[in-house]
Amino acid sequence: MGQAQKVVVTRRQFVGLGAGVLTSALAGCAAGETTDATSDDTPQEVTVTPTHENVRLIGRTFEQDGITWLPQSGSAIEFAATGSRILVELAGDENVSNAPDMRPRFAILVDGEVVLDDTLGRELRTVEVPLERPAEGAVIEVMHLSEANQGWIDVRSITVESDAAAPVAPTAPKALSIAFIGDSITCAYGVEASGNDDPFKTTQENFMKSYAYLAAQDLDADYETACYSGYGVVSGWTPDGSRNESMLLPPVYDLVVEGHDGVWDFAAHPRDVVVINLGANDFTYTGTDEARTEEFAQSYAAFLAHVREVNPESLIVCTLGSMLGCDALYPTLEKAAADYAARTGDARLMSYLSEPIDYEKEGCGTMGHPNEDSQRKIADALVSVIRRELGE
Repeated sequence: MGQAQKVVVTRRQFVGLGAGVLTSALAGCAAGETTDATSDDTPQEVTVTPTHENVRLIGRTFEQDGITWLPQSGSAIEFAATGSRILVELAGDENVSNAPDMRPRFAILVDGEVVLDDTLGRELRTVEVPLERPAEGAVIEVMHLSEANQGWIDVRSITVESDAAAPVAPTAPKALSIAFIGDSITCAYGVEASGNDDPFKTTQENFMKSYAYLAAQDLDADYETACYSGYGVVSGWTPDGSRNESMLLPPVYDLVVEGHDGVWDFAAHPRDVVVINLGANDFTYTGTDEARTEEFAQSYAAFLAHVREVNPESLIVCTLGSMLGCDALYPTLEKAAADYAARTGDARLMSYLSEPIDYEKEGCGTMGHPNEDSQRKIADALVSVIRRELGE
């Protein structure tokens, strides 16, 4: 067999294809087949590898030995499929041995609707995608819902029982793309918790309820994340005001994910918009101390310079959290961004203060983090800003 042809299919195109047309249009496109469909239309099991030839990679992912890892919040694979049965083989890292409510969380979506939301509790697991009826052009997505700090998920294989010659194909990328750089707020830390005192659990961390995901959905945009709970620019979260240099985002920003030596290829993944939402953890170090806030300003400007270097054409949107203390540090961030823009002539950079949490009216998630209502409010404000800046 010659080299497989890569076919990218939009949701509308795929749904409109019948099984016979699909067989003709996509013949030979799925790389990594282990069993070929026969010409008598008898359903056969076809297994493909979840690499970029067969699926669309969403967010910061990496491929290794035919396996696709989903380490970051919201990282996912998406593919269009037809068949009577779809199986996805998943695996995880050492965090699958954690307590049941602290394991990596994932979701499987069919045509944009969540059909399975679970945690990965063993090293290797084969999941049958719940289908109400045989899939005829269904768009399947496997997404990491918890965060990189709490374990990674990998997709080993996709098996489809189908009479189509090539029943799996990557979906098409969207016209707009956004990169999010952030901390626990971007990760949706504790978003489903009952309140401030509810301890953190990965079973209550759901990226699909993060302002980042909600904004991307509203704008019909692809996204990527580089976000870690507790991380900052000059200091990570600290309980006693001492500087925490072990949880800084700038040193790990160029990596696909902290803990893996793969470097993210910015040139291969240009983004229309880059949103930086950092500073909430820095405030636990800076407070309102003048010298420390100036230290934050200098570090923030240096990070801005690097973000611009690797994202030369992007609109950069600088914002700051929504939690207690963010409004006090924001003027320092705003000035640092404005001074950097004036010094460099960067006209595609702006800043704004994210919507603060109204704790009395909205309540909150774990440790004062935004709950679903607050994340929605933050997303709405960001969407308005992006639309305005892009002239929509």
